[in-house]
Amino acid sequence: GGGASMSRMAALRLLFMLVMVGVLLAGRMGWMGGFAGRAGVARGSAGMSSGSEGASEEQAAAHAHASSGAPLTQLTGRFRDAAGTERTLASLRGTPFIASVLYTRCTTVCPRVVAALKQLERDAGQPAPHFVLFSLDPAHDTPEQLRAFAEAHALDAAHWTLLVGEPAGLPPLAAALGVAWQSGPDGGIAHSAVIATVDSGGRIRERRVGLSTRPDQLVEDWRAVRLP
Repeated sequence: GGGASMSRMAALRLLFMLVMVGVLLAGRMGWMGGFAGRAGVARGSAGMSSGSEGASEEQAAAHAHASSGAPLTQLTGRFRDAAGTERTLASLRGTPFIASVLYTRCTTVCPRVVAALKQLERDAGQPAPHFVLFSLDPAHDTPEQLRAFAEAHALDAAHWTLLVGEPAGLPPLAAALGVAWQSGPDGGIAHSAVIATVDSGGRIRERRVGLSTRPDQLVEDWRAVRLP
């Protein structure tokens, strides 16, 4: 009678509660799984490009394309240096140099690349190498920004040339250097850490990728192009 009916109702309430708990748990697990998927590493033109700015830039530093083989001094387009002077890459013809890329707001990869180049400057002896650094951030890196960056890192204008070009000139330049890059939503730019040794004709003779190149390797590359 009444006792059996109450027991059935209690059993139904318990079954309903168990079903609801199961539904809630399943939904929570599904939400967490979806979040993990969205937070995972995505592949972009510079390799790994998601996650925090510092981590993604560190990861992207070791990823690069093959160089297109185009001589840098034959690339068209106009650039401005830290003094605001307009110039073409043809003006670099006739003297070997070391080329790399950066953007002045970078706090991760770029300072380490510059430190490696300054080590090369100290180790290479005389005559000192000439360094040409190309900005990947023409929307922000004005000549004033380049000049401030050079001053902050004690880059002597006699041996260091910082250049920023037009946005349309970035793809052929990056292809020639074999640089992959991708802008992030936070303003960072994940990009290859490339140090290229360029001969007097503008052709890349050696290219080192990543942040673990030994200083003696860079010295050997420079001496090989300076004393062919």
